[in-house]
Amino acid sequence: FCSRLDQERAGMSQAEAWFVINRLFKVIDKQKRGYLDLDQLVDFVAEVKKMDVVAVDEAHIVQRLQDSEAEQITYEQFKDWSCGPDGYVDEVEKDTKDPFGNSSLVPKRFVDAEVFKSNVKVQHPCYTTTGHDIGIKRPSQVDMPVKWRGKEGVFTTDFVMSEPGKMAVTINNYTNRGLRTNKTYSKVHREFDIDF
Repeated sequence: FCSRLDQERAGMSQAEAWFVINRLFKVIDKQKRGYLDLDQLVDFVAEVKKMDVVAVDEAHIVQRLQDSEAEQITYEQFKDWSCGPDGYVDEVEKDTKDPFGNSSLVPKRFVDAEVFKSNVKVQHPCYTTTGHDIGIKRPSQVDMPVKWRGKEGVFTTDFVMSEPGKMAVTINNYTNRGLRTNKTYSKVHREFDIDF
């Protein structure tokens, strides 16, 4: 089997992941030939890696294509070859829990500091700030966290409120629904002010 770690992070089973990959294969195969040529294969692998639902061993796919001197690949070949020569790419990481129920797995963005992306804004050399000087430095592996205690963001759904009759989702901003003790003023005339 291929690594199930990426599929568990994406929240789908192995069968669901390969179903999605099959649909993507059919989308890239615009001429409905049942196979992809090498140019289409490059685009397909790039999209699969972006989706990050299955692990792809590109070197093994290239090796198999060179061995068979093939100029095209079918979906079944891609599925068989993408998992590497031994049927898997990497071992599934062991997920351990501490006494508080926190997972020991670190998100992929923190595993390798070399792939960390940052958008550095170019500043005028006369007006640089110290914050920019600090922020322009790329993180090293030492800067990456070893443990991750982040949650899935489930608490943010408490702010989402669907109003009756509206299709859009609105954010429930805080409003004080406590006892009002101030005087209610009329917008029409002073005689209509409510005074308790």
